[in-house]
Amino acid sequence: MAKHLSKFSKPFQNSRIPFLLAEVITNGSGEMVDLICRFANAPAAAVLGLSPQELTGRRFTRELHPGGLFELAPLQAVAFSGSAATFVYHTAAGSAVQVTCYQVMYGVVGCVLEFQGEAPHTPAAALAETLPGAVALLELSRSGLRCLNFNQRLCDLTSWNRRELLDRFAEDFSSLVVSQDWPDLLQALLDASREGRAVDHEVRILRRDAPPVWINFRSERICADGGPAVFYAMLLNVDQSHRSQARLAETLAQLETARDRLLSLFDTLPGGFALFRRDAGGALEPLHLSRKLAELLEYPAAELFKRLRAEPLCRVVAADREGLTAALIRSRVGGLPLRQACRMRTRSGQVLWIFLEAAWQPQEDGGDLLYIACSDVTQEKQTEAELRLRTQLCDLLLERSHIISFDYDPAEDVAHVETCGDGGRRATQRVEAYLQTMEGTQAVHPEDRKRLVTALRRAAARPGTGTLEYRGNYDGRGWRWYRVSLVSLFDNRGNVYRLLGKAEDISDRKAAAQRFHELTIQQKKWAKSSLAAARLDLTANRILDARGSSRHLMRVLFGNSADACLRHIRDNIPEPAQQREFYRRFSPSALLTAFYQGGAHHGFEHRFTLKDGTAVWVRSMLELAEDPESRHVEAFYSAVDVDAQHQSGALLTQLLPRDYDLVLTVDAASGRCCSHGGRSALPAGTVYRAAAAQYARSLPPGKPRSALRRALQLETILARLELQPLYEVPCPAGEKCEPPRRLRCSWLDREAGLLLITLQSS
Repeated sequence: MAKHLSKFSKPFQNSRIPFLLAEVITNGSGEMVDLICRFANAPAAAVLGLSPQELTGRRFTRELHPGGLFELAPLQAVAFSGSAATFVYHTAAGSAVQVTCYQVMYGVVGCVLEFQGEAPHTPAAALAETLPGAVALLELSRSGLRCLNFNQRLCDLTSWNRRELLDRFAEDFSSLVVSQDWPDLLQALLDASREGRAVDHEVRILRRDAPPVWINFRSERICADGGPAVFYAMLLNVDQSHRSQARLAETLAQLETARDRLLSLFDTLPGGFALFRRDAGGALEPLHLSRKLAELLEYPAAELFKRLRAEPLCRVVAADREGLTAALIRSRVGGLPLRQACRMRTRSGQVLWIFLEAAWQPQEDGGDLLYIACSDVTQEKQTEAELRLRTQLCDLLLERSHIISFDYDPAEDVAHVETCGDGGRRATQRVEAYLQTMEGTQAVHPEDRKRLVTALRRAAARPGTGTLEYRGNYDGRGWRWYRVSLVSLFDNRGNVYRLLGKAEDISDRKAAAQRFHELTIQQKKWAKSSLAAARLDLTANRILDARGSSRHLMRVLFGNSADACLRHIRDNIPEPAQQREFYRRFSPSALLTAFYQGGAHHGFEHRFTLKDGTAVWVRSMLELAEDPESRHVEAFYSAVDVDAQHQSGALLTQLLPRDYDLVLTVDAASGRCCSHGGRSALPAGTVYRAAAAQYARSLPPGKPRSALRRALQLETILARLELQPLYEVPCPAGEKCEPPRRLRCSWLDREAGLLLITLQSS
């Protein structure tokens, strides 16, 4: 078809006459349902507000005003009848266009367009292409906001193509706007339509597969004939600037918050604070005064601010103003902080000693900021005599202590070391090249020399304090643990000019701490194997931990204090005499007295009542130690069941008076035996196998001796005692006319693996 139509379109290709060719599309009944533009020159496209490329080959209902097809009804009659017609068509922008049409082919009409009245000064298509953002024609009516037309830049802005934008948002442009922003935009459009003014509003619009973007929506009403309001809108992408403004606003809010916090901090700090600004001419102006500074000088904050604005040094005593002014000038010129005490007069006339700490901060405009911190040192000035007395007392205490002190000058590498000699006399020694000497000194353990020298170099290089533990031998009596404490003295520039230190012997303290740690671990083991165990703080009179093997013993240990716990243990002893002895030894006051006198280990065996009312023998063991952190004396108590050992001892006591030739106790595991009386005795450390072999050799040779040797083996005895409580072995007469004897074996303490063996004449 394009080939056939070229002869009709070629004469108008470069013509200034607006001309286009339109093909009429009908349904099965012959009614026109759409138009297709087959050709349009530049003037015709400009009349319709589009470019020739956007218009050619496009359908009217999809590209132009969808509801304006009825105005083009004369085209149907011309396209199929061969006649000509002239009519008026209103564009989407509200302009009236006279259309003169004629048939060029069956179903195809040629149209010559002409504006009625005054034509627009600037064609819409040309204007749209020169604008920096997307352009759209919008119609606002009761049914909503419709999009009549738009340029390609709206597609670029939203990432949807033209067809998708028309299908999704042409009938309801508000769905392209973020729902939270639509009410404000609608109100702005209604106000502009009613008042006849332009719209300038920022909203967010949706994008395909991307977050919404901020745009600047600018529009102006172009049709005011009483029908729906038509707006010529321009959509500028301001997302980056909007986000930058949001970040800037957030930053400013954070700065304001930080400023408020800084001012609040000034008001909460213990001293008084002030902030001044010095302009290029040298005048000082107060910017902020803390509340506590106003309270210190007994002025309301507003009145003090007004007085300092008129005269910054008005509250400084006149005699101190000149010196303070000179010090401030030296501090600003030298770039060093100012530390100086001066006298200030309060509102009531009282004179206070104020210690000032000030720092200057240069500004870009040539001025300076002055930060001043004030603290009241009147009391310190008034008590200097007392401080000197305290210093003398401290020196006196140091004279009578075994503390090693030193004074080190980093610039000269010289130290004055003061030690305590025999008899408590203190001696001072001057050491040249101190750090180099320390690297090879024999008074410090070789493994600790490098750490000690490193700590000294670090403390001499920067201000601060530090501690270090090392091993030393200053008196030739062996290595001892010392803790050295270092403090650096520095000048106004922050340079260290002196290093002071003391080294204290902490060997006993470390040993006590190690013992306390071991007792803490051992207490956990005692709690599992003892009838009762408790950890008591005797200094604070508190129970730190208590564990019993039964509920009855837990109730015994329960109490509100360490004294109550020990009294409950005492009351659980059935015999009054043992109760009195227990509390005489284990009362908190007795234990503390014993600890300070050097007694840390305590033990006592006594009877102890269990839950069923039975009484058993227990051994109460108590260890005392000092907590290295709290310095409290703690007691580690445990009650161990020794009832079986007492019963075994009682049994031995009953057996010894009888007429036995030999009474032995044998350890079943090791075979060692011990003689407890009788007419015969064995040397200490005798092994049962050797004793049995010696007795067998005293018998005459023969089968009875061989049988007796087998019967007296320790393995045989243990096997028989597994089957019967008593194992008896008859022994024949010896070679020296000794009478026959009987050997009896039984368990004396089965849990401990202790055998009882007796030998008696038959």
